[in-house]
Amino acid sequence: MVPKVVGSSPIFHPKSSQVAHYQQLGKHFISSAPNFGAICAKIGLKKLQPTEDMYPFKKARLNDCAGNLSGRWYVEFSVWDTQKSKLVRKRYYEVNNIASEQDRRVYANRIIQQLNKLLKEGYHFDVNKVPSPSQSENQEKRTYTTSDAATYALEIKKASLRSTSYPSYKSTVKIFKKWVSENHLQELDVTYFDKLRAVYFDDYLLVECGFAAKTVNGHVSYLKSLFQVLVEHEVIRNNPFKNLKKHKEGESRRNMAFNEKQMAAIKKILQKKDPGLWLFIQFIYYCYLRPNEVRQLKHSFLRLDKNQIYVPGHISKNGKEGYVTMPESFHNVLVESKEFNSGQEYVFQSRSEVKPISKNVMGERYRNLTKDLNLSSDYTLYSWKHSGVVAAYRAGIDIKTIQSQCRHHSLEQTDIYLKSLGLNVNLAVNKMPEL
Repeated sequence: MVPKVVGSSPIFHPKSSQVAHYQQLGKHFISSAPNFGAICAKIGLKKLQPTEDMYPFKKARLNDCAGNLSGRWYVEFSVWDTQKSKLVRKRYYEVNNIASEQDRRVYANRIIQQLNKLLKEGYHFDVNKVPSPSQSENQEKRTYTTSDAATYALEIKKASLRSTSYPSYKSTVKIFKKWVSENHLQELDVTYFDKLRAVYFDDYLLVECGFAAKTVNGHVSYLKSLFQVLVEHEVIRNNPFKNLKKHKEGESRRNMAFNEKQMAAIKKILQKKDPGLWLFIQFIYYCYLRPNEVRQLKHSFLRLDKNQIYVPGHISKNGKEGYVTMPESFHNVLVESKEFNSGQEYVFQSRSEVKPISKNVMGERYRNLTKDLNLSSDYTLYSWKHSGVVAAYRAGIDIKTIQSQCRHHSLEQTDIYLKSLGLNVNLAVNKMPEL
């Protein structure tokens, strides 16, 4: 019987192959498939130099002995030999180290993909050519398991993360490594963690963990960022999380904007019992600053003569510096406020040290003083930012000004933000005069 030749695209279903046949594969598990450098070293391929023309080749393909596992399978390809000035046929027999048929095809497919990529890049035989430094580097490059790669990327990313962001990334990596372990992928070479496996992890977050769409999108976003670190450090070639489709997020009720009655009630309480907290809230309401930004403001950041507040990158959420405008009404509040003590370095300074108040101080004071109003947990200090934006929009302030004050990078971002607050950004059309 003539052996059947199979193309390089067998169907691969992770759920059935990576778990069920794990014990059969043993030390020859899919993770052991060689990388580009190892293939070049084993077969003797040499890199095409810029001065050389492209050499002919025949693409790699699998001879599977008509599916007979007792036969000797091999990956066959033809590559140019510069000494012989012709194509020479080569066969790669290591696919026979894999026990099950399905996983043997998966392994062979990996080899075929790598070989064809090398052939298309001009790799060839030339016994007189010394391997390039880049090839030597590839051969010596450290490989990472999927679990170790996630930890490695997190350690590199940590240096550029804000202290408030790192715990979120760390939590995502913990969940990811748990899933990796449950699916027997902890020893999988990260270069073989593909988009299909990324999709299965996404499904795991949504279905098995029961996370909301927004939470799932957040975890995937963090992993996308971490795997991009691996791409940049040449650990992997492609980011498996790069093009995953986001889940549609439902409307969030967290940090809801207050209505006028609620704001009046809170104002009455705080003006009497905690004027310092009321001043803190007005920074949020008038200037669209986040609570964590307000608590770190220094007096030197406030430019009362220009009605501006400078927000340096190290305290802003997105890490970018910028300015916000201080409305005249708020400017007057600051000038007249007894709580606005310009004799200290920080606007809201710790009582014991020259440093900002602790992160949760204002939140605790706010919750304690407003608990008798029976507000739901959806109303927080952050709600005052949304309330300020809603009030500005309803007062007729244009969307471009709101964008600038919110420090959004585009009008589209502001448009999405306004719609999330239940504002109809097309209301101005109703003012169109009749013909």
